[in-house]
Amino acid sequence: MKFKTIFGMVALLGIVAMLTGRAVSNEGGDGKMVMPDSEEMKKMQKMMQEMMVLRSPGDHHKHLEPIIGKWDAVMRIWMYGPNMPPSESKGTSESKWVLDGRFVLTESEFLMEFPDPANPGKIAKMKSSGMGLTGYDNFRNMYVGNWASSMATYILDFKGTRNPATGVFTYYGEMDEPSVPGIGNVIGRYNRYVIRVVNKDKHVLECFDLHAGEDYKAFEIEYTRRK
Repeated sequence: MKFKTIFGMVALLGIVAMLTGRAVSNEGGDGKMVMPDSEEMKKMQKMMQEMMVLRSPGDHHKHLEPIIGKWDAVMRIWMYGPNMPPSESKGTSESKWVLDGRFVLTESEFLMEFPDPANPGKIAKMKSSGMGLTGYDNFRNMYVGNWASSMATYILDFKGTRNPATGVFTYYGEMDEPSVPGIGNVIGRYNRYVIRVVNKDKHVLECFDLHAGEDYKAFEIEYTRRK
């Protein structure tokens, strides 16, 4: 059964519930259906219009258009703090509209490179893939998203806004980190994610570890459109 059909049935059931409630509350007590008056019809029409707006992509979704496409990506991770040189890994990414323009599906692959703890002075390499959805929640009036990776078993969730003056997206979300050096397991580490659209062929994602400091950059990913 198609989604539109299902949604239509849900909306119809809502109207039926209203009518049924009116019938049950009939002062005559005979349970017969009483047709709504003009004012009730107006209320039902307004309800249907509001439901249509909430379920449909709008102008906020259009602001995600700059991240659509195929990209070459460079990930930089500041494993030893933002004052030290970052490790750098290369990969690819693709973002496309799904679910009739309601969400952006992003899929990425990287060959991660980082200092090998078991072999000082050498570089360890590991393949990593990830995928996530990003969209705009018309009901909550905010951007929402999630991310899952082959390097973990949790799913990251984040919510945020877009600055209409600068076009910068800012999201906030929690992330667990096992075996942090000198700390141990950390649950619910709060992060800020910033996406800056430089131009139609480039955008940058930055992640800041708010437990370490307001501007403590943990990693960034620079996306350049593939030609």
